[in-house]
Amino acid sequence: MKTWLYLGILALFVFTSCTKNEGEGGTASISGIVNIKLVSDDFQTTYAEYPAHGQDVFIIYGDDEVFSDKTETGYDGKFNFGYLRKGDYRIFTYSDDSTGQSESGEIAVIRDININKNGKKVAVNDMLVLDQVTNYEGSNTISGKLFAYDYNSEMTILKDSFYVKNEYVYISRKLDNYYFDRIRTHYDGSFVFQLLPIGEYEIFAYSRDPEMLDPQDEIPVIIDVNIQENNQSIDVGRLDIID
Repeated sequence: MKTWLYLGILALFVFTSCTKNEGEGGTASISGIVNIKLVSDDFQTTYAEYPAHGQDVFIIYGDDEVFSDKTETGYDGKFNFGYLRKGDYRIFTYSDDSTGQSESGEIAVIRDININKNGKKVAVNDMLVLDQVTNYEGSNTISGKLFAYDYNSEMTILKDSFYVKNEYVYISRKLDNYYFDRIRTHYDGSFVFQLLPIGEYEIFAYSRDPEMLDPQDEIPVIIDVNIQENNQSIDVGRLDIID
């Protein structure tokens, strides 16, 4: 009798241990897009709307009281939470509060999701974030990708070529002798400069000197950009350097 009781308790323990709630360890995923809308102090004027780059997005597993994990949006505003089990999830990000009722000045933009089968890929509706701009500068963006050719020290043999991640790309106004902003490239080599007013710009990154004349073996590779209207999204394509 004791043996059967022991086996029953053991089976119940094993069953309970194998029962998995919400969280990682599955084959499902939740993805989406976050867009930013630039608005005036009183939220009455919209300056621009574009995909949010580097926006924090959070996920809550089941009944957890605090967020369980977070990620950042890519250059195109996309995010993804993968390897999820079946269950209930809450996705949220923060927006400036247009109602004036939040003490912090921010509110959560929320999407509730139920994953009811393994392997399900859930795409939530786009999430719109308001960004209240006090000193509005511009409504234009410049984007592109940084690409590198890797040569040997004598610059005679090409060893590899790839999109460069976590490397600085700079922006300066035309004819200025200094940059006014810089950004590190994303995992796929992408970069985005936002809130730019109308004007002429130089986008550049540093490269080895192909002619091997610079004593430090470092020269800027420059792309010229001329923005003549508001609300422009300009893709400069590939910015090629020698690594």
